[in-house]
Amino acid sequence: MKKLALLVAVIAVLAFAAAPSARAAETIKIGAAFALSGSIAVYGEGFKKCIDLAVEEINAKGGIKGKKIEIVYEDNKSNPKDCVTAVRKLITVDKVPVIFGPAGSSNFMATAPVAQENKVVLISAQGAAVGLTKAGEYIFRVFPSDTLQGPHLAKLAMSKGYKKVPVMYVNNDWGLGLKNAFVDAYKKMGGTVTDIIAYDEKKTDYRTELLRASKGNPPAIVNLTYINEGAVQFKQAFEMGIKTQWLCGSAARAPKMVELAGKAAEGVIGTYPSVPQNTKQYQAFKEAYKKKYGDDKIPIFGDYNYDMVYVTARAIERGGYTADGIRKALPQAAKGFKGVTGDKTFDSERSPKFAEYGIWVVKDGKIEDYKK
Repeated sequence: MKKLALLVAVIAVLAFAAAPSARAAETIKIGAAFALSGSIAVYGEGFKKCIDLAVEEINAKGGIKGKKIEIVYEDNKSNPKDCVTAVRKLITVDKVPVIFGPAGSSNFMATAPVAQENKVVLISAQGAAVGLTKAGEYIFRVFPSDTLQGPHLAKLAMSKGYKKVPVMYVNNDWGLGLKNAFVDAYKKMGGTVTDIIAYDEKKTDYRTELLRASKGNPPAIVNLTYINEGAVQFKQAFEMGIKTQWLCGSAARAPKMVELAGKAAEGVIGTYPSVPQNTKQYQAFKEAYKKKYGDDKIPIFGDYNYDMVYVTARAIERGGYTADGIRKALPQAAKGFKGVTGDKTFDSERSPKFAEYGIWVVKDGKIEDYKK
Protein backbone atom coordinates (compact mmCIF):
# COMPACT_ATOMS: atom_id res chain seq x y z
CA MET A 1 0.00 0.00 0.00
CA LYS A 2 2.87 2.34 0.89
CA LYS A 3 4.53 1.59 -2.47
CA LEU A 4 1.29 2.43 -4.28
CA ALA A 5 0.95 5.72 -2.39
CA LEU A 6 4.56 6.58 -3.16
CA LEU A 7 4.04 5.82 -6.85
CA VAL A 8 0.95 8.03 -6.97
CA ALA A 9 2.86 10.85 -5.28
CA VAL A 10 5.75 10.58 -7.76
CA ILE A 11 3.36 10.62 -10.72
CA ALA A 12 1.62 13.69 -9.31
CA VAL A 13 4.91 15.52 -8.86
CA LEU A 14 6.02 14.65 -12.39
CA ALA A 15 2.68 15.72 -13.83
CA PHE A 16 2.85 19.03 -11.98
CA ALA A 17 6.39 19.64 -13.21
CA ALA A 18 5.46 18.84 -16.78
CA ALA A 19 2.27 20.90 -16.80
CA PRO A 20 3.87 24.31 -17.51
CA SER A 21 5.83 22.88 -20.45
CA ALA A 22 2.74 21.19 -21.79
CA ARG A 23 0.77 24.37 -21.52
CA ALA A 24 3.61 26.33 -23.13
CA ALA A 25 3.67 23.88 -26.02
CA GLU A 26 0.03 24.71 -26.67
CA THR A 27 0.83 28.43 -27.02
CA ILE A 28 2.67 30.16 -29.83
CA LYS A 29 4.59 33.00 -28.22
CA ILE A 30 5.68 36.02 -30.20
CA GLY A 31 7.81 38.74 -28.64
CA ALA A 32 7.10 42.46 -28.95
CA ALA A 33 9.75 44.96 -27.82
CA PHE A 34 7.53 48.05 -27.79
CA ALA A 35 7.74 51.55 -26.32
CA LEU A 36 5.15 51.34 -23.57
CA SER A 37 6.77 54.20 -21.66
CA GLY A 38 9.09 57.05 -22.56
CA SER A 39 9.11 59.65 -25.34
CA ILE A 40 7.53 57.54 -28.11
CA ALA A 41 5.11 55.52 -26.00
CA VAL A 42 2.36 57.19 -28.02
CA TYR A 43 3.41 54.90 -30.89
CA GLY A 44 3.71 51.72 -28.83
CA GLU A 45 0.28 52.10 -27.23
CA GLY A 46 -1.36 52.28 -30.65
CA PHE A 47 0.66 49.39 -32.06
CA LYS A 48 -0.36 47.20 -29.12
CA LYS A 49 -4.05 47.87 -29.72
CA CYS A 50 -3.89 46.78 -33.35
CA ILE A 51 -1.71 43.74 -32.64
CA ASP A 52 -4.05 42.62 -29.88
CA LEU A 53 -6.98 42.96 -32.28
CA ALA A 54 -5.29 40.77 -34.91
CA VAL A 55 -4.31 38.14 -32.32
CA GLU A 56 -7.85 38.07 -30.96
CA GLU A 57 -9.23 37.50 -34.47
CA ILE A 58 -6.77 34.73 -35.31
CA ASN A 59 -7.28 32.96 -31.99
CA ALA A 60 -11.07 33.15 -32.39
CA LYS A 61 -10.67 31.24 -35.65
CA GLY A 62 -8.66 28.46 -34.03
CA GLY A 63 -5.23 30.07 -33.81
CA ILE A 64 -2.39 28.47 -35.76
CA LYS A 65 -3.13 24.79 -36.25
CA GLY A 66 -5.14 24.78 -33.06
CA LYS A 67 -2.62 26.69 -30.95
CA LYS A 68 -3.35 30.16 -29.59
CA ILE A 69 -1.02 33.09 -30.22
CA GLU A 70 0.31 34.89 -27.17
CA ILE A 71 2.19 38.18 -27.44
CA VAL A 72 4.94 38.66 -24.86
CA TYR A 73 5.28 42.43 -24.50
CA GLU A 74 8.49 43.95 -23.21
CA ASP A 75 8.79 47.70 -22.60
CA ASN A 76 11.76 49.17 -24.47
CA LYS A 77 11.34 52.55 -22.71
CA SER A 78 11.82 54.44 -25.99
CA ASN A 79 15.62 54.36 -26.12
CA PRO A 80 18.16 52.15 -27.96
CA LYS A 81 19.85 50.79 -24.81
CA ASP A 82 16.61 49.49 -23.30
CA CYS A 83 15.47 48.26 -26.71
CA VAL A 84 18.51 45.97 -26.79
CA THR A 85 17.80 44.84 -23.21
CA ALA A 86 14.17 44.08 -24.11
CA VAL A 87 15.13 42.05 -27.19
CA ARG A 88 17.81 40.11 -25.29
CA LYS A 89 15.27 39.25 -22.58
CA LEU A 90 12.75 38.02 -25.12
CA ILE A 91 15.42 35.87 -26.77
CA THR A 92 17.14 34.41 -23.69
CA VAL A 93 14.34 34.24 -21.11
CA ASP A 94 11.14 33.92 -23.14
CA LYS A 95 12.94 32.06 -25.94
CA VAL A 96 10.68 33.39 -28.69
CA PRO A 97 11.72 32.65 -32.30
CA VAL A 98 10.25 35.88 -33.68
CA ILE A 99 10.00 39.41 -32.32
CA PHE A 100 8.02 42.46 -33.41
CA GLY A 101 10.70 45.15 -33.18
CA PRO A 102 10.70 48.62 -31.67
CA ALA A 103 9.46 51.82 -33.28
CA GLY A 104 12.05 54.37 -34.29
CA SER A 105 14.57 53.26 -36.88
CA SER A 106 17.52 53.95 -34.56
CA ASN A 107 15.93 51.79 -31.88
CA PHE A 108 15.21 48.99 -34.33
CA MET A 109 18.67 49.12 -35.88
CA ALA A 110 20.27 48.89 -32.44
CA THR A 111 18.46 45.60 -31.86
CA ALA A 112 18.81 44.10 -35.35
CA PRO A 113 22.41 42.83 -34.86
CA VAL A 114 21.33 41.14 -31.61
CA ALA A 115 18.51 39.30 -33.35
CA GLN A 116 20.72 38.39 -36.30
CA GLU A 117 23.50 37.10 -34.04
CA ASN A 118 21.04 34.91 -32.14
CA LYS A 119 19.27 33.84 -35.34
CA VAL A 120 15.88 35.14 -34.21
CA VAL A 121 13.50 36.80 -36.68
CA LEU A 122 12.96 40.54 -36.06
CA ILE A 123 10.21 42.38 -37.94
CA SER A 124 9.39 46.10 -38.19
CA ALA A 125 5.98 47.54 -39.00
CA GLN A 126 7.00 51.18 -39.06
CA GLY A 127 10.75 51.45 -39.69
CA ALA A 128 11.48 53.34 -42.90
CA ALA A 129 15.23 53.99 -42.63
CA VAL A 130 17.04 52.87 -45.77
CA GLY A 131 19.48 50.56 -43.95
CA LEU A 132 16.93 48.92 -41.64
CA THR A 133 17.30 45.36 -42.94
CA LYS A 134 21.05 45.46 -43.59
CA ALA A 135 21.92 43.49 -40.43
CA GLY A 136 21.10 40.18 -42.10
CA GLU A 137 18.67 37.58 -43.36
CA TYR A 138 16.65 37.38 -40.12
CA ILE A 139 15.59 41.05 -40.35
CA PHE A 140 12.32 41.98 -42.12
CA ARG A 141 9.87 44.86 -42.38
CA VAL A 142 6.32 45.22 -43.65
CA PHE A 143 6.66 49.01 -44.01
CA PRO A 144 8.20 50.60 -47.14
CA SER A 145 11.68 52.12 -47.17
CA ASP A 146 12.37 55.85 -47.33
CA THR A 147 14.08 55.28 -50.66
CA LEU A 148 10.50 55.46 -51.93
CA GLN A 149 9.15 58.27 -49.71
CA GLY A 150 11.98 60.78 -50.30
CA PRO A 151 11.26 61.31 -54.00
CA HIS A 152 7.52 61.63 -53.33
CA LEU A 153 8.14 64.36 -50.77
CA ALA A 154 10.44 66.15 -53.24
CA LYS A 155 7.75 65.88 -55.90
CA LEU A 156 5.20 67.38 -53.49
CA ALA A 157 7.45 70.38 -52.81
CA MET A 158 8.09 71.02 -56.49
CA SER A 159 4.44 70.57 -57.45
CA LYS A 160 3.49 73.37 -55.08
CA GLY A 161 6.14 75.66 -56.52
CA TYR A 162 8.60 75.46 -53.63
CA LYS A 163 11.91 75.48 -55.49
CA LYS A 164 14.00 76.63 -52.51
CA VAL A 165 13.50 75.15 -49.04
CA PRO A 166 15.40 74.62 -45.78
CA VAL A 167 15.24 71.12 -44.30
CA MET A 168 14.85 70.26 -40.62
CA TYR A 169 15.18 66.66 -39.50
CA VAL A 170 15.30 64.61 -36.33
CA ASN A 171 18.90 63.51 -35.88
CA ASN A 172 18.60 59.72 -35.98
CA ASP A 173 18.72 56.95 -38.57
CA TRP A 174 15.17 57.57 -39.77
CA GLY A 175 15.52 61.34 -40.04
CA LEU A 176 18.93 61.14 -41.70
CA GLY A 177 17.81 58.51 -44.20
CA LEU A 178 14.68 60.39 -45.25
CA LYS A 179 16.58 63.69 -45.37
CA ASN A 180 19.15 62.19 -47.73
CA ALA A 181 16.49 60.59 -49.92
CA PHE A 182 14.56 63.88 -50.11
CA VAL A 183 17.59 66.10 -50.77
CA ASP A 184 18.96 63.84 -53.50
CA ALA A 185 15.62 63.66 -55.31
CA TYR A 186 14.82 67.36 -54.80
CA LYS A 187 18.14 68.50 -56.27
CA LYS A 188 17.69 66.21 -59.27
CA MET A 189 14.31 67.89 -59.86
CA GLY A 190 15.99 71.31 -59.89
CA GLY A 191 15.30 72.31 -56.29
CA THR A 192 17.71 74.17 -54.02
CA VAL A 193 18.20 73.29 -50.34
CA THR A 194 18.99 76.55 -48.54
CA ASP A 195 19.90 75.01 -45.18
CA ILE A 196 19.95 71.64 -43.41
CA ILE A 197 19.19 71.65 -39.70
CA ALA A 198 19.47 68.55 -37.53
CA TYR A 199 17.81 68.51 -34.09
CA ASP A 200 17.64 66.11 -31.16
CA GLU A 201 14.60 64.19 -29.95
CA LYS A 202 12.79 64.84 -26.65
CA LYS A 203 13.62 68.55 -26.39
CA THR A 204 11.09 71.02 -25.02
CA ASP A 205 12.49 74.04 -26.83
CA TYR A 206 13.22 74.21 -30.56
CA ARG A 207 13.22 77.98 -30.94
CA THR A 208 16.88 78.14 -32.01
CA GLU A 209 16.30 75.64 -34.81
CA LEU A 210 13.06 77.37 -35.82
CA LEU A 211 14.72 80.79 -36.01
CA ARG A 212 17.42 79.37 -38.25
CA ALA A 213 14.95 77.55 -40.51
CA SER A 214 12.72 80.62 -40.87
CA LYS A 215 15.58 82.98 -41.76
CA GLY A 216 14.59 84.91 -44.88
CA ASN A 217 10.91 83.94 -44.45
CA PRO A 218 10.88 80.86 -46.72
CA PRO A 219 7.43 80.04 -48.11
CA ALA A 220 7.90 76.39 -47.06
CA ILE A 221 10.01 74.39 -44.61
CA VAL A 222 10.54 70.64 -44.86
CA ASN A 223 10.39 69.16 -41.35
CA LEU A 224 11.05 65.43 -40.92
CA THR A 225 9.71 65.06 -37.40
CA TYR A 226 7.94 62.76 -34.97
CA ILE A 227 4.64 63.24 -33.12
CA ASN A 228 5.81 64.88 -29.88
CA GLU A 229 8.66 66.84 -31.43
CA GLY A 230 6.45 68.08 -34.26
CA ALA A 231 3.74 69.21 -31.85
CA VAL A 232 6.25 71.24 -29.83
CA GLN A 233 7.81 72.75 -32.97
CA PHE A 234 4.52 73.74 -34.60
CA LYS A 235 3.23 75.34 -31.39
CA GLN A 236 6.44 77.28 -30.84
CA ALA A 237 6.54 78.39 -34.50
CA PHE A 238 2.94 79.59 -34.17
CA GLU A 239 3.80 81.51 -31.00
CA MET A 240 6.84 83.03 -32.73
CA GLY A 241 4.74 84.25 -35.63
CA ILE A 242 6.47 82.05 -38.19
CA LYS A 243 4.23 81.79 -41.23
CA THR A 244 5.26 79.04 -43.61
CA GLN A 245 3.99 75.87 -45.24
CA TRP A 246 5.22 72.86 -43.28
CA LEU A 247 6.06 69.78 -45.37
CA CYS A 248 6.44 66.54 -43.40
CA GLY A 249 6.86 62.80 -43.76
CA SER A 250 4.70 59.95 -42.53
CA ALA A 251 5.89 59.91 -38.89
CA ALA A 252 4.00 63.12 -38.07
CA ARG A 253 0.74 61.92 -39.62
CA ALA A 254 -1.04 61.13 -36.36
CA PRO A 255 -4.21 62.34 -34.63
CA LYS A 256 -2.11 62.62 -31.46
CA MET A 257 0.19 65.17 -33.10
CA VAL A 258 -2.82 67.31 -34.03
CA GLU A 259 -4.27 66.92 -30.55
CA LEU A 260 -1.02 68.06 -28.94
CA ALA A 261 -0.29 70.91 -31.38
CA GLY A 262 -3.86 72.20 -31.61
CA LYS A 263 -4.48 75.02 -34.07
CA ALA A 264 -0.75 75.30 -34.72
CA ALA A 265 -0.93 72.11 -36.78
CA GLU A 266 -3.60 73.46 -39.12
CA GLY A 267 -2.47 73.30 -42.75
CA VAL A 268 0.54 71.02 -42.22
CA ILE A 269 0.90 68.68 -45.19
CA GLY A 270 3.06 65.67 -45.90
CA THR A 271 3.53 62.39 -47.69
CA TYR A 272 2.79 58.89 -46.44
CA PRO A 273 2.56 55.34 -47.72
CA SER A 274 -1.07 55.51 -48.76
CA VAL A 275 -3.47 52.82 -47.72
CA PRO A 276 -6.71 52.75 -49.75
CA GLN A 277 -9.44 52.78 -47.12
CA ASN A 278 -12.25 51.86 -49.47
CA THR A 279 -11.15 48.22 -49.75
CA LYS A 280 -13.15 45.50 -48.05
CA GLN A 281 -10.06 44.53 -46.04
CA TYR A 282 -9.62 48.00 -44.60
CA GLN A 283 -13.29 48.54 -43.93
CA ALA A 284 -13.50 45.25 -42.04
CA PHE A 285 -10.39 46.18 -40.03
CA LYS A 286 -11.76 49.62 -39.19
CA GLU A 287 -15.10 48.21 -38.11
CA ALA A 288 -13.43 45.57 -35.94
CA TYR A 289 -11.20 48.22 -34.35
CA LYS A 290 -14.21 50.43 -33.60
CA LYS A 291 -16.12 47.50 -32.11
CA LYS A 292 -13.22 46.58 -29.81
CA TYR A 293 -12.04 50.05 -28.77
CA GLY A 294 -15.05 52.30 -29.25
CA ASP A 295 -13.63 54.70 -31.86
CA ASP A 296 -12.46 54.60 -35.46
CA LYS A 297 -9.29 56.69 -35.09
CA ILE A 298 -6.75 54.13 -36.24
CA PRO A 299 -3.40 54.79 -34.51
CA ILE A 300 -0.51 55.82 -36.74
CA PHE A 301 1.04 52.71 -38.34
CA GLY A 302 -1.49 50.57 -36.45
CA ASP A 303 -2.72 49.04 -39.70
CA TYR A 304 0.83 47.95 -40.58
CA ASN A 305 1.19 46.28 -37.18
CA TYR A 306 -2.12 44.51 -37.76
CA ASP A 307 -0.85 43.16 -41.09
CA MET A 308 2.45 42.14 -39.48
CA VAL A 309 0.61 39.74 -37.18
CA TYR A 310 -1.22 38.08 -40.07
CA VAL A 311 1.91 37.74 -42.22
CA THR A 312 3.82 36.25 -39.28
CA ALA A 313 0.98 33.84 -38.48
CA ARG A 314 0.97 32.68 -42.12
CA ALA A 315 4.72 32.11 -41.96
CA ILE A 316 4.47 30.07 -38.74
CA GLU A 317 1.67 28.02 -40.27
CA ARG A 318 3.84 27.24 -43.31
CA GLY A 319 7.31 27.00 -41.82
CA GLY A 320 6.68 25.88 -38.26
CA TYR A 321 7.40 27.49 -34.93
CA THR A 322 11.16 27.92 -35.25
CA ALA A 323 13.17 30.99 -36.16
CA ASP A 324 14.68 29.34 -39.23
CA GLY A 325 11.32 27.98 -40.32
CA ILE A 326 9.69 31.40 -39.97
CA ARG A 327 12.57 33.13 -41.77
CA LYS A 328 12.35 30.77 -44.73
CA ALA A 329 8.54 30.91 -44.88
CA LEU A 330 8.06 34.68 -44.57
CA PRO A 331 8.68 35.56 -48.25
CA GLN A 332 6.18 32.94 -49.40
CA ALA A 333 3.68 33.90 -46.70
CA ALA A 334 3.85 37.56 -47.75
CA LYS A 335 3.87 36.97 -51.51
CA GLY A 336 0.60 38.24 -52.95
CA PHE A 337 -0.96 38.61 -49.49
CA LYS A 338 -3.41 41.51 -49.62
CA GLY A 339 -3.47 42.97 -46.14
CA VAL A 340 -5.25 46.12 -45.04
CA THR A 341 -2.11 48.07 -46.11
CA GLY A 342 -1.91 46.44 -49.52
CA ASP A 343 0.26 43.79 -51.15
CA LYS A 344 2.89 42.66 -48.64
CA THR A 345 5.21 40.89 -51.12
CA PHE A 346 8.88 41.31 -50.11
CA ASP A 347 11.72 42.46 -52.34
CA SER A 348 15.23 41.00 -52.23
CA GLU A 349 16.06 43.08 -49.13
CA ARG A 350 13.07 41.74 -47.16
CA SER A 351 11.15 45.00 -47.48
CA PRO A 352 7.78 45.61 -49.19
CA LYS A 353 8.18 45.52 -52.93
CA PHE A 354 5.10 47.62 -53.60
CA ALA A 355 3.95 50.90 -52.08
CA GLU A 356 1.76 53.79 -53.12
CA TYR A 357 2.18 57.25 -51.63
CA GLY A 358 -0.44 59.83 -50.84
CA ILE A 359 -0.53 63.33 -49.38
CA TRP A 360 -2.07 64.15 -46.02
CA VAL A 361 -3.14 67.49 -44.61
CA VAL A 362 -4.42 68.81 -41.30
CA LYS A 363 -7.77 70.46 -42.00
CA ASP A 364 -10.22 71.67 -39.38
CA GLY A 365 -8.30 69.81 -36.71
CA LYS A 366 -8.36 66.47 -38.52
CA ILE A 367 -5.99 64.56 -40.78
CA GLU A 368 -7.40 64.13 -44.28
CA ASP A 369 -6.16 63.15 -47.71
CA TYR A 370 -4.99 66.25 -49.47
CA LYS A 371 -7.04 67.45 -52.43
CA LYS A 372 -5.65 70.08 -54.78
